[in-house]
Amino acid sequence: MPRIPVHTVDDAPEAARDGLKALQAKMGKVLNIHGEMAHAPVVLAAYQGIQAAIAEHGTFDARVREAIALAVGAANDCAYCQSAHTLSARAAGWTEEELGELFTHVLVNMYTNFFNHYTHTELDVPAAPGLG
Repeated sequence: MPRIPVHTVDDAPEAARDGLKALQAKMGKVLNIHGEMAHAPVVLAAYQGIQAAIAEHGTFDARVREAIALAVGAANDCAYCQSAHTLSARAAGWTEEELGELFTHVLVNMYTNFFNHYTHTELDVPAAPGLG
C-alpha cells in the first residue's frame, strides 16, 4: 500500500501539473511513481531535471542504460559505485567522461528505487527482463 497518494494530473498540486502532463504524454499514462512524486513538486522536478540532462548530454545506448538500472536495483549500498568497479571500468577502457555519465545514470536509478521503497509504489509497468 502506497504511503502517499498517487496523483492524477487533475488532483496533483498545481506546481506539479505541467511536469505530470509531460510525463503522461511521454509514457501514455501517469505512472504510479510519477503520481507519487507529484505529491511534493520538488521531487518530480528533480527527477525530470536529471532525466532531461541525461537525454540532452548522455551517450549510453539503451542496453547500457538498462544494465545500469538492473545493477543499481541489485546493489545494496553506495560502495557499488566506487573503488573496484571504477578500476574495472577504467581497465575496460571507460573514459572519465563515461564514468561521470555512469554516476548520473546510477543517481537517477537510485533516486527512483529509493523513492519506490519509501512510497511502496505499486508496479504498473512490466518488470524489466534480465540481460542475457
